[in-house]
Amino acid sequence: METTTIRLAICELPDKFDPSRMSLVLDVLSRVLSEATGATIEAFADSFTVSIVVPTNRLYAAATALREMRLI
Repeated sequence: METTTIRLAICELPDKFDPSRMSLVLDVLSRVLSEATGATIEAFADSFTVSIVVPTNRLYAAATALREMRLI
């Protein structure tokens, strides 16, 4: 299965995504994107970025959901 990784800068996340509660942010992103795409989506974070691994054939649905959350 082909995958695409979407990376979001933590410093550019909207205020509703509190970087001090990153595990909660990652859980919310994974849950919302999994529901939107119909696939299991995993999100990870390092010091600077959130990485979201999406099956490439579900990329449009993931991008639409991220846009609706005002993340892209």
